[in-house]
Amino acid sequence: MSQFEHENQEAEAQGNGQVLDFHEEKERLRQDEGIKWMIKAAEAGDVWSMAELAYLLLTGNKVRQNLVEGEKWLRRAAEANDKWAMMELGYRLIVGEGLAQDAVEGEKWLRLSAEANYPVAMRILGYRLLEGDGLEQDLEEGEVWIRRAAEAAEPIAMRILGYRLLNGITFPQNIEEGELWLQKAAEAGEVVAMREWGNYLINGVSKK
Repeated sequence: MSQFEHENQEAEAQGNGQVLDFHEEKERLRQDEGIKWMIKAAEAGDVWSMAELAYLLLTGNKVRQNLVEGEKWLRRAAEANDKWAMMELGYRLIVGEGLAQDAVEGEKWLRLSAEANYPVAMRILGYRLLEGDGLEQDLEEGEVWIRRAAEAAEPIAMRILGYRLLNGITFPQNIEEGELWLQKAAEAGEVVAMREWGNYLINGVSKK
């Protein structure tokens, strides 16, 4: 390759880099403008915007992560009775994800979401009560919430309930009901349920 060709390639690469930088900067400015308008909507009382801002800022998805602002909008949305926000705030407080850990306040918000019949919140509350994971273990209440979530067609709850009934984990073994729930979860497209249902059909209940 001649020196001339080498210099041309370098110049072309630099030019491509500048074009890429320009497009990235343009996209960043669009996102910043989008956040500005979403904040205006949230400040005007739009609860969906509050929850969406919380998600974007807490995760850093498409925008610069800002945990302080994210928590602020998550709390605003939860206080406005947004079911997802109440669940998300509760979960993050229990596990300390992005927020200072506070299991007591976390349980309060998670319960509010579950009591508002939000299926994912019912499942998370039920599972954590069954396991004593972040919450004080309560097998009886845990089963109530897992069943409520499964009856609301929450796929992971159906899988948890079905698998545990089949294998006699936490609950007394009930093959017929376990098959029902695990199959429902698999047919709903829950990947782990599809695996476990297939394995069960091939191998039956695993020997203990």
